Amino acid sequence: MRIDATRESLDSIISAINKKYGENIIVQGNQVKEEVPRITTGILAYDLMLGGGWPANQWSEIIGDESSGKTALAYKTIAANQALDPDWVAMWIAAEEFVPDYAKAIGVDLDRLWVVETNIMEQVYDLIIRAMENRAVDCIILDSLPALVPGDEAEKMMDEFTMGLGARLTGKFFRKSSKAQKRSMVVEDRGCTGLIINQWREKIGVMYGDPRTTPGGKAKNFHYFARVEVKRDEWIKEKDEPVGQTIRARTMKNKTYRPQQVAVVDFYFSEANGFKLGEFDTIKDIVNICISVEIITRGGAYYNYNGQKWQGKEALLNAVREDLDMQAELRQKATEYFL
Repeated sequence: MRIDATRESLDSIISAINKKYGENIIVQGNQVKEEVPRITTGILAYDLMLGGGWPANQWSEIIGDESSGKTALAYKTIAANQALDPDWVAMWIAAEEFVPDYAKAIGVDLDRLWVVETNIMEQVYDLIIRAMENRAVDCIILDSLPALVPGDEAEKMMDEFTMGLGARLTGKFFRKSSKAQKRSMVVEDRGCTGLIINQWREKIGVMYGDPRTTPGGKAKNFHYFARVEVKRDEWIKEKDEPVGQTIRARTMKNKTYRPQQVAVVDFYFSEANGFKLGEFDTIKDIVNICISVEIITRGGAYYNYNGQKWQGKEALLNAVREDLDMQAELRQKATEYFL
């Protein structure tokens, strides 16, 4: 009797809370959706590194030095998801200069991209929260956090100090955006994935440990589901002229998959080797993964897969580039191996 009375009391409390604050605020654990939804980065190695792609309806950070591939990765994410879903829409907060030709070269459909050109921090944060609340877009990219200027700082003279103002506003934004970003735990609901581009800075006077830090204060790091560092690994050259770069990515934080995973991909910023401006070598990406886990086996100078044999890696790459069915098959097998 006592157990039944307690259960009846708990049910009434849950019903009252759900009625007051919204349906499904409290649900049983077995009703919660089992998998964290993902959106693709557009690059298989990066998707596998993250556990399936960017965590959907959460905030993630792309960090790196200048010319390391941060913006290219953000554009690639937009282009890949637009290709998968004709109704997929993104918003680009251009605190820095937006270059439409560069975005289009990487594959972004500009008709499904809304660009907001402002670097006033309060305006940007208010706009993002409103877009999330209204479920107006599928993804918001902020380029970049260090370019944002608090309104009070913009109005002050150069010799007036505003120490910590941006960090406090950023911390407040993430606390408020959590409510705007919240979606149902039990039914499908249009989410909004957030990507913030950030840059490394040097701490002053640090003699030991990692001297690097990122603008925006420490509070923001606790809100990110994933933090990915990108860096230029090496140049890709043609006749001693740089035509591209290998971008190495590492997951510094990942709430839903193993952290400290590393992946690399080739990116071209000039036409060379059969690639156009803004293209990633996604086929080489797939082949490298399959070789590393022995889906494609190697014996001496020969590579073997499914009864076929190629002498040298270039011959293998050329064969995979020409065979769309083999590309899809290798991608599927690599994904199944890791996930």
